[in-house]
Amino acid sequence: MNELTTLQSDSSASLWIHNLVDGMAGMTMKAKHAAFCGASRFQKIEIFDTYAFGRVLLMAGNLVFTEKDENIYHEMICHPAMLKHPSPQSVCIIGGGDGGCLREVLKHPTVQRIMVVDIDALVKKTVETYFPAMAKGFSDPRVQLAIDDGCAFLEKCGDQFDVILIDSYDPGGPVQSLETANFYKLVKSRLAPGGIAVFQTDSPVIKSDFLRKTMVGVSPYLSAQRPYICTIPSFPMGICSFLMCANAKKDLDKANTERVNEIAAGCSYFCGDILQGAFLLPKQIRQSLDM
Repeated sequence: MNELTTLQSDSSASLWIHNLVDGMAGMTMKAKHAAFCGASRFQKIEIFDTYAFGRVLLMAGNLVFTEKDENIYHEMICHPAMLKHPSPQSVCIIGGGDGGCLREVLKHPTVQRIMVVDIDALVKKTVETYFPAMAKGFSDPRVQLAIDDGCAFLEKCGDQFDVILIDSYDPGGPVQSLETANFYKLVKSRLAPGGIAVFQTDSPVIKSDFLRKTMVGVSPYLSAQRPYICTIPSFPMGICSFLMCANAKKDLDKANTERVNEIAAGCSYFCGDILQGAFLLPKQIRQSLDM
């Protein structure tokens, strides 16, 4: 069952956001007030100002990101793959309408073209209004935007990319096609030689089945796989996982130290030590993945 975010008022008229796992446990944040509430044909989109996490974005009732720690998520889904590729020039971001992943990709000077794909145009419009620092990358001339289902886009697209970042995971949400064998096959077909793909795979503590399922589903197409993790305070159980994939193991082994240091200088979470440590999974997680 997906994370359930509910809003409740206590007896003193305070507004609380409860981000629960299976309705049983999770985190609670106190909100100052609602900043925006709208709906597209796909989902409800809400923004609240909170005391501890700044502005937060909810989509279809799910907490998507917070101002306080969105940088951790976006730095970690992006930079490990971008730095393990020797010279990423073309990048595709599936589900990147919030602009956060795009912002991080644009830190890499080798990039010449970025294709951002998102099924919901209201996401970009909302972020441009309420999180302008995240959305500023859309004005870069190297960026193209496609409002489309990510799977359908890859099926129609004849281009190949050095890095593909799948920044979209929402069981029961508007893009179920991103969890199918056909999608994994399309990702492989759209990777240029030496290309790297990254899938966001939720919490490895409470959703280890999803990470394991993704590894199994991707393996017939991209046999080289390396799961990694990062800590995000607002994420369920505080830990988020990702799966980095390529055609050959050698494509995932090394990162240029000079480039790592250059990128880390412009980040608030990512650095060389984090890049190394992210792939050192705790025993509990390794056992859940049969590693």
